[in-house]
Amino acid sequence: MKKILIPLPIVIILCSVLFVILSRMDENVQNRQDRQIRRSASDVHKVTVENKKSRDIAITQYIENLSLEKKVCQLFIANLEGSTSFTPVEKNGALYGSPRSGSDIVPGGYLFFSYNVAGSPKEIISFTDSIRNYCISRSIIPPFLAIDQEGGFVNRLRNIAGPLPSCSRVAQCLGIAEAYELYSLQAKQLSALGFNVNLAPVAEICTEENEKFLNGRSFGSSWNVTAYGTAAVNGFQNNKIGAVLKHFPGNTNTDPHTGLPEIMLPMEKLESSLVPFNNLISMNPAGILMSHSRTSAVDPQMPACISKEWVTDRLRSAMGYEGIIFSDDIFMGALADNGYPPEKAAVMAVEAGVDCIMISEKRFAGPALILIQKAQEDPAFAEKIDAAVRRVIIYKLRTGVLQLEYEEDGTLQPAQNYMCAQPEDRAAAFYDAKQKNIDLYRQYFTSVPEK
Repeated sequence: MKKILIPLPIVIILCSVLFVILSRMDENVQNRQDRQIRRSASDVHKVTVENKKSRDIAITQYIENLSLEKKVCQLFIANLEGSTSFTPVEKNGALYGSPRSGSDIVPGGYLFFSYNVAGSPKEIISFTDSIRNYCISRSIIPPFLAIDQEGGFVNRLRNIAGPLPSCSRVAQCLGIAEAYELYSLQAKQLSALGFNVNLAPVAEICTEENEKFLNGRSFGSSWNVTAYGTAAVNGFQNNKIGAVLKHFPGNTNTDPHTGLPEIMLPMEKLESSLVPFNNLISMNPAGILMSHSRTSAVDPQMPACISKEWVTDRLRSAMGYEGIIFSDDIFMGALADNGYPPEKAAVMAVEAGVDCIMISEKRFAGPALILIQKAQEDPAFAEKIDAAVRRVIIYKLRTGVLQLEYEEDGTLQPAQNYMCAQPEDRAAAFYDAKQKNIDLYRQYFTSVPEK
């Protein structure tokens, strides 16, 4: 067979033409794919936006249909009775001078103290389950369950969970990765027990002005607080526990339980002390807890937890924080002994922009009644209550504390068919995390847990 020889220039021309044709074909295919991707992305974005709009509309509808009494209840985190089986201590009538009449009232959250912690993990799980079950069976908005689990001497679960050293020891003995692992294991234990909020970590820099009061509760320097605080916030929140930074904007060596802390720093140093809070806000912590301190450089007449300049103007607006803002306990001497009794402090906290008012008492109907009366008289105050309730409800929906379902009449109500892991499985998860916690502690600290 005779071979046909094509001159090289013609071969080059043919290859070039073929390359152009194939390139254009590929370009057309790519353009079609790009257009399809853009259409799909647009469709996904549209669905996402619509879902967000639907969610926002549903939340707005749900809040609008709540009674003022139910709204105001969401603005409190209170203590609770007992450690074995849940029973609310107040009736709706307590809001109007008839303590024994009406249905049960439950605050937005409960704060566990040591005497609320039963003797074993199974008993704690049973107690926290009884709270949720009680509320769900009666269409009461379930409360979030919070605890102070900082480490060191602020350790409500020292006889139950794995060892948790103080913040200062964590920064001294662990790297950032190991600290993250420690706080993750603590969070897994908390979650298994039924908690969903931890009032930690402390985000204050340790200085001569506050080191006696903090007593190891700070990670130390500004860099340490940011780095280890990030590990703590992520460790908790990546494992279903909302982290609450505290105490904004700081403290002194005066114990707010008995006196009013006065921060006398000039503006430049005060701003510098807030750097860790600014940095940690980017981690989207579930909450920030206000201190009772007064600052000479900012609103010197008003404790920070009831100061609009601190709560709304600085924390909410200037620093861009969007989560739940907590007051510290309004029964502390810092307020009660300085012209701000609980009923007055509760109103001032809401006016300042606080979303959730901490009260160490088991009964909160007294301050709640004052808020109800104020909202009935002042539409602007009622709007502040709605905004606070919205933040609390959104947190509960996002974390599964609250689930809503439509009734036959089209209204939204707390879901009745909420299911969670069985107590036995949660106990097993608790003990697994606890053992890993113990192993980590023995590796980096000592075989004797810190007391």
